[in-house]
Amino acid sequence: MKHINSILLFLILTSCSTSKKLTKVNSQPTKFVFKKSMFFSINGAIEFKPKADSLMNRETKKLQISEFLTQTPETEIHIKIENDSIWRHIEQYGKMIGDYLMVEKSNGILNYYDKSKTVNYKKYDLFAKNHKYEILENRKDRKKINGYDCYKLTLIKQDIKNDLVNTIYEMYVTNLIELPIHSVVNITKLVPNTFPMEIIISEKNLSGISEKYELLRTK
Repeated sequence: MKHINSILLFLILTSCSTSKKLTKVNSQPTKFVFKKSMFFSINGAIEFKPKADSLMNRETKKLQISEFLTQTPETEIHIKIENDSIWRHIEQYGKMIGDYLMVEKSNGILNYYDKSKTVNYKKYDLFAKNHKYEILENRKDRKKINGYDCYKLTLIKQDIKNDLVNTIYEMYVTNLIELPIHSVVNITKLVPNTFPMEIIISEKNLSGISEKYELLRTK
């Protein structure tokens, strides 16, 4: 009798453990909405001097950049996970603009679809270019975002052929969501199971302008 009770107790504990694991996996959100904004600092922007020197004076340049950014409305990036496919689209003032982008989770293939999600009219391999990255991880710099514990991760893409040279991705990421960085932004490097909850993208030689992605909600 004691032997039977021991077996029953083992089965109950095993069942509870399995249930907890399934709950943990299934509790991961499958829908994300990010707000994308542009930020501008006049002092930083006027420091940029491209190889092809412009005749435009500083004041005119500052005014044009400022007007461009203030007239650029905030947009929302909508992300939906379906198995190993990541569907992404952009909304502005509550309406979808452009078409759907389907990103394959493991290989970074971008598939461009029309609004019906039935016509795949273009493909692009995100990882085809072998860019060099410097990775800076700071697990002491932490932030709680939407209930998830996040730490600071900075990726610096080095591109000497570009006037702006380095692209800097400053992020707060979590390992608790099993999705890569390229779920949210097109980055030419696979960083698996490191989901960004907040991103600031800037150029080394154009420090006055940056893009910011902030997580608004999940489901």
